[in-house]
This record gives sequence, structure tokens and C-alpha cells, in this order.
Amino acid sequence: MSLFAVSDLHISGSDDPLMGSVIKLLRERAASGDTVVLVGDVFDLFVGNKKVFTEKYAPLLSALDFAGRRGVVLHYVEGNHDFLIRRAFAGIPSLKVHDHDVSVEISGKRFFFAHGDTADCGDFGYRFMRFMFRSWLMRALVIAIPGTWLDWIGRMSSRYSRDAKPLLPGELPIERREKLRRIYRSYAAERMAAGYDFVVMGHCHDLDEMFFTVDGRSAQYVNIGFPRKHGSFLSWDVGDEKIQREAL
Repeated sequence: MSLFAVSDLHISGSDDPLMGSVIKLLRERAASGDTVVLVGDVFDLFVGNKKVFTEKYAPLLSALDFAGRRGVVLHYVEGNHDFLIRRAFAGIPSLKVHDHDVSVEISGKRFFFAHGDTADCGDFGYRFMRFMFRSWLMRALVIAIPGTWLDWIGRMSSRYSRDAKPLLPGELPIERREKLRRIYRSYAAERMAAGYDFVVMGHCHDLDEMFFTVDGRSAQYVNIGFPRKHGSFLSWDVGDEKIQREAL
């Protein structure tokens, strides 16, 4: 049995090369009994069950459906660019949507997956925004607002965000990068102390990993990074001591 994990692809449409890479993984690599975890921000924007998104990303949804029908176990942890999506993926066999994190156990090894956007417990502004985006008010707005409006708002927000924060963590001043790593590694260490052997996150786009020794056992933290720049996803096979990075 194998496990695969991807996140932070920020796929923008059906012509995005990264969509083709994920489809290939789902159709040609993942086999019956394997597990695939989508760890958030797979899409640049996917909110609710709007036709504009299900049509734009139809090839990937079809590949997920194909994998699920072949017996691949699928998990989707929502991110900050893809949320309130449970209904949109409801018809895909074996796929479960999680709004915060998911635990997976394979051959006695325990995996913890979270998008990572709540790793910084001191970022109260973001936590409030996240709460509002998942509130009953937001759910009502998503139902009421035309999908094309949501798509336009999302594209404008993404453009503004990239203009305001053009640098990736690897390009940030070392003080900022080290602060991010302390936050994420500390969060991972807490999960490991709770009994997890592997902790996987994304969100901050930082290609980082670290081994810990917890209660006499080795545990690994991995941040998936930013596949659009780093070009990789994660894989693990039964018997492996560590999660590997592979070219996407």
C-alpha cells in the first residue's frame, strides 16, 4: 500500500499543467488500497458547490471519481482557497472532506494531515477571518451569490494577495522564514507528542522537513511546499522510514 499527498497547487483552470500532473497521479499511479490526501489549496479558488467551479475543474473531479471507484481511499482537507466544498465532492466514492485535519493509520503508522493555516495560534486576524468564511452567514452568501461573481471576487483577491505578498517563504528575510519554521515545527511536535509518526502540512509554501525523537521513537514533519515552484508531491510506502518527495 502506498500513500500520496499534494497541496498548494493553486490550480487555476483545466489548462493548468499541474492539473494534468495530479490527474496522472490519480489515474496511473494510485491503485486500489492506496491513499491519496489532498491537503488544501489544491485549487486557486473552489467555494461551495457552484457550477462555475465544478465545470472549470471537471477533469480533476472526474479523475478523483475514477480513483475512488477503483478503490483508492481519498481525503480532502479544506484550505483557505477551497472550503465549504463537501456537497461538490459528495458523489465521489471513498472521498471524505475534512474542514480542519485528518488522521490516517496504515500498517501501524499514524499520519496527521492539516492544511497548516491554523498552525500559528497567535494569528488572531486570520483565525477570525477563517471562522467568518465558514460561518452560517458565509454559507448563506455562497448559496445566494452567483458562481461567476464568486469566481471573479476570488480571482481579484488572489491577484491582490500576490501583489501585496510577492515573495515565497524561501525568498523572505531569514528572520521571517525562521519564525515560520519555529511555528510549524512546534505545531508538528505537539502532534507527534500525541502519538503521530508523520505530520504533513502545507499553506506557508515553505519546503521544510525535520525529524524529531519523541518518547524514544523517530517522527517526521514535512511541509509540502509550493509545487508550482518546487515541483514535487509526497509519497510513502509500507516499510518506509520516511516520507519521500517525488517530482510532480
